[in-house]
Order: sequence, then structure tokens, then C-alpha cells
Amino acid sequence: MDAAQQYNTNGRGYIPLLDWAKQHTQKLHAPPAGQQVVITSGSNHAIDMVLCCLLNRGDSLLCDEYTYSHLVEAMVGPKGYNAVPVPMDDFGMTPESLDKTMQDLTAKGDPLPKVLYLVPNGQNPVSYIAPLERRHALYRMCRKYDLMIVEDDPYFYLQFPYDRDVPGLWKLGRSYLSLDTDGRVVRLDSFAKFLAPGFRLGWLTAHPTFVDKLTFHMHGTALGPCSTTQVMIAELMQHWGPEGLDSHLKSLQTVYKRRAQLMHSSAQQYLQGLASWLPPEAGMFMWMKLEGGVKDADDIIDALKDEQVAVVPGRISHCNGPRPAFPCPYVRLSFVMAPEEDIPKGMQRLANVIKKVQTT
Repeated sequence: MDAAQQYNTNGRGYIPLLDWAKQHTQKLHAPPAGQQVVITSGSNHAIDMVLCCLLNRGDSLLCDEYTYSHLVEAMVGPKGYNAVPVPMDDFGMTPESLDKTMQDLTAKGDPLPKVLYLVPNGQNPVSYIAPLERRHALYRMCRKYDLMIVEDDPYFYLQFPYDRDVPGLWKLGRSYLSLDTDGRVVRLDSFAKFLAPGFRLGWLTAHPTFVDKLTFHMHGTALGPCSTTQVMIAELMQHWGPEGLDSHLKSLQTVYKRRAQLMHSSAQQYLQGLASWLPPEAGMFMWMKLEGGVKDADDIIDALKDEQVAVVPGRISHCNGPRPAFPCPYVRLSFVMAPEEDIPKGMQRLANVIKKVQTT
């Protein structure tokens, strides 16, 4: 209880939790370049600190064309950074599109970005999982252009392959950190999505020099993460052990998989010919392109509200901000919040609204 009520006496976090994070990261990712760990106050605070350490006002970072909206709205714009969109396919940005983006910037004489921001698993909003071969290729491209990689991976533990058993703790796949022989990856992990978001706690893994710099920044702005929360989670991780965490994750992944498949099957039932999508295999969302005559998702938002259906228009997550100057037919659907019995009803109501557009 004494530690829970005091300031952080160790700059990188409460030592039992820090030791757990080090051992956990080593087992899952085996960082190959001597990377070190620091406890953070959750992913959003960590992203903000990372960008403050890597970028100056006017600098640019690269990200998926559709990316985490909070990054653009609350960090990139207010801090004076520039977000450069990289075209995507169903599995995120491609190495070819990243290469072309950098070549185009070079040809125009524009300053080149310093940072690549990625959410490789269950990406918000598109929900893709980047294939391993693509991760290798993108890492090689970052070496070519000397880019730092911010690997923001809050949905890492929420993977649930459509046609295989849930992975639990030990079959979650390779990270960019595990490929990082150069020390150019800054990896962000979070307890929010597999324990509770209210804890506001996570951990960051990066080159030792960067971890030192970020630790000073964190203590200069926030005096470190909440001590009480660190003690609570350290006790829980010690109580569970790896086997208990594996069991918890399998249970969570099974629930998310059931809900995601219910949304997918409901879309197959009601939205064939009216929309296109892929079944989610990680994260919390389904990304859907509206068809059936709908050119811009904003055009049906009011009608969906009348039907008591909540979706997020895709333009909110566009790299250029919530109001890009072109029609956006995409929406983000969540299969996590609604009661399971409401998911088919919501998909049917979405279909009905699209059908009304066809008849007007």
C-alpha cells in the first residue's frame, strides 16, 4: 500500500510491474537490438509523448490513409505536425504505396517525413491484420528512407482468426519490434483493451536512448503513471501468471470472435449487394464500404439515427482530418458495445436505409 500511495520512485515505473513488462516483452517479441521498456499512462499519452520526442512543429509523419482519428484530431493538428496519407488495400498500406509516396515528396522538393505510424493488428478503423511478409517489406522500406516506426498495437491481444482457434497469449504472431535489428521501432502496448481502459496504463519498448529521453519527458509533464494502478496490475499479473493471462485472453478472444462472426453473418444475410466488407479477425470493428447508390456515408447518418443505429462515418478517420473534400462511402461498425441480440437488427436497419436511397 505504501508504493500505491507515493510518487514513482523509479523513473521507468513500479519495479514489479516493470519487471513483468520486461519479461513479458522478451517472451513475446524477443527484441533483437537491446530495446528497453518503460511504463506509460496508456497509449494516447504515450503517442503524444513519442511524437513530441520525434517531431518538431511543421514536421510530417506517414500513416494509413484511414487511421486512428484521435491521432489526427488531437495530436497531429494541434501540435502543428503534418499527416501524410499512404494509400491502402485491405491489409493496410503497401510497400509500393509507401515507396511512391516518398518518391513523390522527393520529386516535389518537400521535406521528407521522419516517422511512420502503424496499427498493425485490428487497426482502427479498418480492422486489418498486416501479413508478416508485408511487415518485413515495410520495415525494409523504412530502412531505405531512414524512418522511425511507431508501432501502436492496442489490439494485439484481441486477435481471433476466422478459420482457426483463438491464439491466447502464445500464438499472436510477429511484431515490428521482433524484426527491429536497427532500433528504429517504438512499440506501444496497452492494458486498456484486454483488462480495462479506466486503468490508463501501458508500456513502451524502444531503443535505450529513446527510452531515456521519453522517461525524462514523461516525468517532466506528468510525474509518471498512476502508482495505485501500477500496483494493482502488478499484483494481478503476478496472481494470474502466464497461464492465467493466457486463459483470460482466450476467453476474451472467444467472445469477440463470436460477436464479430455474428456481425459478419448478419451482413451476409441483409447487406449482400448493398455493401462490401471483410470479416473482422482482430480488434473491435468492422469496416464497410456502402454501395447500393450511397456515395457518401454522411448522406444517411440522419436516417440511421432515426432508426436508432449508430455508425461512425469513415471520413472522421481520414488522415487529412474529419472533412476531406471528397465523398466517403465508408463506415465503421462496432460489434463490441451493442447487445448481441441487437447486432442482426442493426444490420437489417442499415440495409433498409440503403434500400430507401435506391428508391429515391
